[in-house]
Amino acid sequence: MKHALPPIPPSIYIVLNRQAAILTSSQSQTGMISLTQQVNAVRLDTHKSDTFEQNDLVLDNSGAVLSGSRDALIRRLVPTRDFCPDEAYIFSLLVNIRTFISPHELMQKIVQYCMFAQNADSHNFAKEGRGRMFAHILRLCSEWATNIPYDFKTEYMRTRLNELLRLCAVDKTYQQKTTDLQATLRSSLNKLDRYEKAVANLQKALSENTTLPEQSDSMTGLFLMCNDAKTVAQQLTHIEMERFSMVGVDEIVQSLASDPLSEIGRHSKNKEGVISSISFYIEWFNRLSAFAAIEVLKQTKKRNRVAVFEFMIDIAKECCEIGNFNSMMAIVAGLSLPAVSRLKKTWCRVEKSKLEILQHQLDPSGNFLSYRATIKAAQWRADSARGNQPKIVIPFFVLLLKDLFLIYHGHPRILPNAHLNFMAFNQLAEQLRDVIQWKSTICTFEKNPQVLQYLLITAVSGEKDSMLMSFECEPPESSSEREQHKKLRGGK
Repeated sequence: MKHALPPIPPSIYIVLNRQAAILTSSQSQTGMISLTQQVNAVRLDTHKSDTFEQNDLVLDNSGAVLSGSRDALIRRLVPTRDFCPDEAYIFSLLVNIRTFISPHELMQKIVQYCMFAQNADSHNFAKEGRGRMFAHILRLCSEWATNIPYDFKTEYMRTRLNELLRLCAVDKTYQQKTTDLQATLRSSLNKLDRYEKAVANLQKALSENTTLPEQSDSMTGLFLMCNDAKTVAQQLTHIEMERFSMVGVDEIVQSLASDPLSEIGRHSKNKEGVISSISFYIEWFNRLSAFAAIEVLKQTKKRNRVAVFEFMIDIAKECCEIGNFNSMMAIVAGLSLPAVSRLKKTWCRVEKSKLEILQHQLDPSGNFLSYRATIKAAQWRADSARGNQPKIVIPFFVLLLKDLFLIYHGHPRILPNAHLNFMAFNQLAEQLRDVIQWKSTICTFEKNPQVLQYLLITAVSGEKDSMLMSFECEPPESSSEREQHKKLRGGK
């Protein structure tokens, strides 16, 4: 029998959904006014032209794109001998346009437009002309293959990419640059393939593990194996970075476009039936929350529960120091589950300063103001880090998805004149740039295989079994608890 993990505590979701509603009605409205004012300032013509003329693309006074028809925006993406869009434009369009045209169709158009641009002028066949055009094509291909590599999982996309790069790769220098980019892309795709296989094997092992956690009078569990909170936090960071780094921005955008706020990425699978990277990462959060609770509930003696409880808070604190906010929030959420929060005799023995740390980090007031201030400081530290100084920023992933959802849906992506709203594209792309930077960080902590193995495959319980363990730790006191205990035991 597979034991279902307890979901993220409802209290967190209630707060997140409430904050989402507030932000949707307030921030998006003020943001909409700002966007509307900008659009009005350039006098958007609502008449759709049938040709590629000025009202197919709307620019501000500095020449930055504000909006445009789908084809006009794509044409501006196409490099020529004398023009190449900047990296910000390339990334913003590539990551957003997929909700209007598939990457396959987009690549086909780009190849056609580039071939047409090359053949349109004889100067493009001279060495200097071909060199300049290749440099511009390489910039587009590098931005795409490096930041959105999963678009190239199909043979079709890789073949079209090679066609694009071969247009102007006429000498050994250009050919080497092409080879290097292709090698980088293969490395990313091979890593994804290995990861998906590892995910499938891990899920199989977890589903076959029907063992229930056992309670003990003597100290048991992680604390007995490794009682150094910093070491455990570092191992958690290894696991987090492995999972976070495999979440593609393309996958995030597709989930934002297709999933409701409460279900972003939670049940999606790829064509081979493998769970999506987003779903697997969220499952890890739930598992870690359950793990934190079970480690406490395994201890039938109060002094051991207190020790493990404080140890878990210390681990959460160390995660915060590292910049691993997802593990921190998962542990805090686990210690807030009903099976743990009802242990009043245990809680009253926990050191008050540790309780304050817990309460501070979980404080949802001001749309998680405390958390946002802390992660902003971590981001500043990472940006200014030098040498071997820590650069890790792992955000509270569920909250990140909700923030991105509000950005995505906060402004219309199609304007009244049927233009695509490139200002909205830029807002989302700016946040996704941060995500790419965060997930590309290398975790350099020394690995502890024993602790990693324990964190990954130790059995955890569902909500029902966790509550039964809780009642073994501290018997039911109120009539409602006694009734609940009776029902739980009757359903065993």
